[in-house]
Amino acid sequence: MSEETPRRRLFPRVLSAALVAIGVAVLKLKAFLITLFVNPFEGFGAAQYAIAGGSMIVTIAAYATKFRLGLVVGFVLVTLIHEIGHAFIIRAKGLRAGFMVFIPFIGGAVTLKDQPRSAYDDAQIGLAGPIAGTAASLVSLQIFKWTSNPLYLLIAFTGFILNLINLLPIGLLDGGRISAAITKWMWLFGGGALVYKAIKQPNPLIFLILFLAAFQVYASIVREKEDKSFYDVTLGQRAALAFFYFALVVFLGHQATMTLGRLASMNPR
Repeated sequence: MSEETPRRRLFPRVLSAALVAIGVAVLKLKAFLITLFVNPFEGFGAAQYAIAGGSMIVTIAAYATKFRLGLVVGFVLVTLIHEIGHAFIIRAKGLRAGFMVFIPFIGGAVTLKDQPRSAYDDAQIGLAGPIAGTAASLVSLQIFKWTSNPLYLLIAFTGFILNLINLLPIGLLDGGRISAAITKWMWLFGGGALVYKAIKQPNPLIFLILFLAAFQVYASIVREKEDKSFYDVTLGQRAALAFFYFALVVFLGHQATMTLGRLASMNPR
């Protein structure tokens, strides 16, 4: 009798725990499915499409003066998918995207009409771009495997490099937004790399980026004083962001190295 009683008491506990786990899984699945049906261009008007399309054409024309057209179009498409990744999560968070713009020899950007409510939301928006861009680069790599056309391998390589650079922990880049939610001490590494680059290879663009990155650090200090709750990120959220961030950095570094090796073997000196 004494052995059966604990078993009878244990069963409801196990059942309730299982129901709670199933409930959480269903809610997560529901949130994921809702995200899948988000329209990243919701709210875009004629002006937004005109700026996005016009700046994309200008960017393609500018790149085409230095590189072959096929590579340029592929690279800009990877950049577009990268930016759509940002817009996708912006809308999933219930925020409104402003303009999507492409800047020759710099990249692209999506502005926000509504600001993220927390550093964690901002980090998720920042992480979505490199994830989408990496997926686009992998598609190009797979097309190369099907066709053996080196153009797609080159597009994949430039895509991997683009997204890897974007993950540098510098305030202006996606890596800066992500690292702000993990630990802002990471900005010291990004800032140090910028200062080293500015000393070794000084040019107006590097100095502009360094200035804007410094302003971003100042703005974050001011914001933290005015809105301390913005940087309230739980340990679990920090750990999850750190895992995906560093996993993506390692993966992109590996893919970039592998594709560069393939390109070198196809063009022996």
